[in-house]
Amino acid sequence: MAKTLEAHDKLIREIFEGSYQFEIPDYQRPYAWTTEQTEELFNDLVLAMQEARASPATSQYFLGSIVLIKSDREPKSSVVDGQQRLSTLTMLFAALRSAMPEAADDITDFLYKKGKVSLGERNEYRLLAREEDAAFFRMFIQEPGGIEQLIGSTEKLEDSRLRYRENATFLMEKIAKLTLTDRDGLWRFLANDCSLVVISTPDLEAAYRIFSVLNNRGLDLAPIDILKANILGNIRRIAGEPKSRAYAKIWSHLESKLGRDAFGDLFGYIRTVYTKQKQRATLVKEFQDSVTEYKSPIELIDSIITPFAEVWDFIREADFEATELAEQINDSLSWLNRVDFKDWVPPAILYFKKFRNKPALLNEFFKALERLTYFLLITRVGINERIETFATLTREIESVSFKGDAASLNTLLLTPTQQQEFIDALDGDIYRRLPKARMALVLRLEALSSDGSKKQTFEHLSLEHVLPQTPPSESEWMKWFPDEKERESWTHRLANLVPLHIRKNPSASNYNFGTKKDVYFTGKGKASPFILTNEARAQNEWKPDFLVERQKRLVGVLCKHWQLYLGPAQAELSTVRAASTER
Repeated sequence: MAKTLEAHDKLIREIFEGSYQFEIPDYQRPYAWTTEQTEELFNDLVLAMQEARASPATSQYFLGSIVLIKSDREPKSSVVDGQQRLSTLTMLFAALRSAMPEAADDITDFLYKKGKVSLGERNEYRLLAREEDAAFFRMFIQEPGGIEQLIGSTEKLEDSRLRYRENATFLMEKIAKLTLTDRDGLWRFLANDCSLVVISTPDLEAAYRIFSVLNNRGLDLAPIDILKANILGNIRRIAGEPKSRAYAKIWSHLESKLGRDAFGDLFGYIRTVYTKQKQRATLVKEFQDSVTEYKSPIELIDSIITPFAEVWDFIREADFEATELAEQINDSLSWLNRVDFKDWVPPAILYFKKFRNKPALLNEFFKALERLTYFLLITRVGINERIETFATLTREIESVSFKGDAASLNTLLLTPTQQQEFIDALDGDIYRRLPKARMALVLRLEALSSDGSKKQTFEHLSLEHVLPQTPPSESEWMKWFPDEKERESWTHRLANLVPLHIRKNPSASNYNFGTKKDVYFTGKGKASPFILTNEARAQNEWKPDFLVERQKRLVGVLCKHWQLYLGPAQAELSTVRAASTER
């Protein structure tokens, strides 16, 4: 019976002299260590060698751990974690061989097992780099004389090949500066007194779980790397190597276009489209178990991953292109992207995938999705209820009877009770109740208050309380707001908050209104770019009566935009709605 896990402390000599034949799988990222990490490793080794020479009793030096997929009694070992370290050690061997001709045969055994020409044998290389780099690494690192050619080359290199040359050059220079004694001592110490913990398992997912716990010097291996290995491996098994290579290029193109993080996020969103529930197991397992096309890898890439990647790209960038309504659609997308959670994305990518050629439907859907999402944000609905809400919406979009009309999606239609909750939250203490939502809400209001003639870039902002949170006892604020309860009720509401670029003088926040306007609401004599802030600047006084009118008007702007019904408890806002309609 095959063992599920083995972990052994192995000397470098044991590792590089035949027990293992390391392969860097295609799903690994390119070699990426810079000279900074290589210098750290080299300096650590030299220091440990010198200390061992002074105190032989404590000579063994631990180089960390590597995680492999390896079957019993088979030397072939797929490297899950350890590519960077194993590759750099191989370059160090090559540099030492170049600098120590007298030990060249011994060191070469750490780079490859020489094949007997008379028997038609080939060299067996101890480390096989990723397929696209394997021949380059073999020629310029592992073969005798290769490292000198690499260092002397003026060819323009990129990515992993550039890192190989930079680190090879660095190691050659560092070794050249060692005395002959230290050079020989480093080689002997590295071969006989340095060790790695080798963790091996025949199962890819188990190897990934181990890696996730032990990850240290290596670069992160994400769930998408494991999925990539399995999916492309299945294509290779079903359709052959050329087909697998072609789809590997498609995969790389999508990952490059989206960026690694966004591409990884996409797989979580696709999983949610299928499971419609909170993640309970690893992403790899749930994706494999739940995405029905997973068993048909070519269809998976063609029909699921590629089209979802395309729509996710312009959803996250809010740059959808269409013959009509593109600006309105992108406006909704930009405000959805400001929300601090992404649970809305699965139904959004599903809807976009189904109806991307119908901009009128897209426009209505994303306006309604923005309203629902901000309702959940502003009323502080819990994560589990939020996930279930969007899962229900996803089910509705998937229905075979659904033709794209947002008005037929019940989840998007806020009930009168929900609308009232939304209005009450907008009309209340948004600063303290909604720390994650308050900036997005004020900026949404700012955008709605403009005529749309120019687009604001909202960066490096803060929210300022016009009526200070702690006004001085002798200030005009206390005369305008003598009642403590009234003062407290207005301090953290919409009417009293204005957006500012980076604060100039935090100590001025408690100044009287006139002074505060001059310090905060202007910049080098110019008016603020924000309409809400300029409204405050235009006032001579900041008293309760004005705040009552301003609050009604501002809440009314949001109610109009999100089409919120004003029930009896908010009847006093009805006239404001009418006024806002005339704007």
